[in-house]
Parts: sequence; structure tokens; C-alpha cells
Amino acid sequence: MHSRILLMISCSMVLVLCACFLNPQYKTQEESRIQQSQANKRLENLENELAQTERRIQLTAADLQHSEEARKKCAKDLKDLQAQHAYLKKINLQLSENIKILRFELNKKESVIELQEKVIQLLDDTKKTIETSLKDQIAAQEVEVIETENKLKVIFVDKILFDSGSAEINTKGKALLRVLAKSLKENKNHNIVIEGHTDDVSLTAYLMKRFPSNWELSTARASAVAHFFQEVGGIDPQRLSAHGYSFYRPVAPNDTEEGRRQNRRIEIVLGQSE
Repeated sequence: MHSRILLMISCSMVLVLCACFLNPQYKTQEESRIQQSQANKRLENLENELAQTERRIQLTAADLQHSEEARKKCAKDLKDLQAQHAYLKKINLQLSENIKILRFELNKKESVIELQEKVIQLLDDTKKTIETSLKDQIAAQEVEVIETENKLKVIFVDKILFDSGSAEINTKGKALLRVLAKSLKENKNHNIVIEGHTDDVSLTAYLMKRFPSNWELSTARASAVAHFFQEVGGIDPQRLSAHGYSFYRPVAPNDTEEGRRQNRRIEIVLGQSE
């Protein structure tokens, strides 16, 4: 009996000891499974977070690439705008200079026009005075007064100033030149050019002793009128000049007497003083 009780006690103790040893082992395995499950869950969460982070990195990289492309485009646009600004600035400076030049030219032209208007008015006044003074000769077609291109021409035709083949002013010519000189002397704003012209008829042997050709004859007649204006008319010689053109500037054909008569002339040209 005792032995049986002892055996039972021994078995009970063994069972207790087994329970004591087996229960912690079971508990440790369960905790391990739980911990492993939790670790797997955390790992899964971390992997999800990693995937999300990678996606965000990809999106950020794409945004960064777009931003870089936008930055490059903005830089290029800025460079183009700066070049355009420099070009427009240059054009603006050129236009400003052109405007200054145009204003200067406009003012100059306005001054010239104003001066021309004054000259035209003076020529008109001078023309009226001459036409009044020489109205009989103009009526007889011995003198012609023409206004053209801001100039006034007083044309003495044929023998009204000089006898045939002569370079000496005749009596009638001196009287007419005195009248004309009075009008020209009062108006000091005109230069006076005296032009001598002849027909194409060759000079006689007698005339050629003094004038080798019509060049010398036409020049001598123009010079004679210039001397008369200076010495008798009292006109400032700085306003005077004399030119001879021989028969090389005809106003009519030289194959008729009337044409040759028109070509034998003295032209007194009044122009603006410089």
C-alpha cells in the first residue's frame, strides 16, 4: 500500500515536473509564432511603405525632371528675351538717331523752303521792277524776262546791246543797262551771272584779228557788261561773274535768220546769294 502510495506520489511528482517543464516550452513556441506573425506583418507593412516610398521617389524624380526641363526652357526663354531686348534697344537707339537726323533734315528743309520763298518773292519783286523799267523793250521783243528754278533771267536779244561783231556796248545798250543796274543794285540778295552767246556764223577776217573765235567774242561781251555794272552801275563786283558760251548753247536753230537772231544774246541771270 505504502509502495503504491509512494508510486502514485512519485508519478504525481513526475507529472508535475513534466507539466512544469512542458508548459514553458509550449508557451515559448506560441509566443514565437505570434512574434513571427507580428514580424511578418511589420515586414509586410515595411515592404508596403518601401513600395510607396519608391513610388513617391519615382514621382518626385519625374517632377524633378519636368522641373529641370521647365527650368531649361525658362532659361532659354530668358536668354531669347534678353537677346530680343538688346536687339530692340539697339533698334530704338537707331530710330532715335534717325528721328534726330530727320528732324534736323526737316528743319533744314523748312529753312530752305522758307529761304526759297523769300528768294521767289524777291525775284518776283525784281521781275516786276525790271518789267516796268523795260516795258517798251519787252513789248518790242528786244528784252525777255523769264523766271525759272528760283532764278530770274533777263535776256537781251541780238543788237540791242552790241553792234554786229563788236564787244563795245552801244549807246542804247548803256541806257538800258543803267536802268537794269539800278534795280539790281538795290537788291543785294542776288548774285549776277552775265552769259554771252553767239550764233554759229564764223567771224570775218577783220574780227578774227581781235577775236580768234566766237568763244572770245561771247566772253568779251559778257565781261563788258560786268565791267559796266561795276563801274557805272555801282554794283559790288563780288556779286558779278561773266561767262562766254560761244554758239554751243543755242535756244533756236541756226539755219534761219530769226534763229540766229535769238541765239545772239546776253543773258543776265539772277540767283540766290550764297
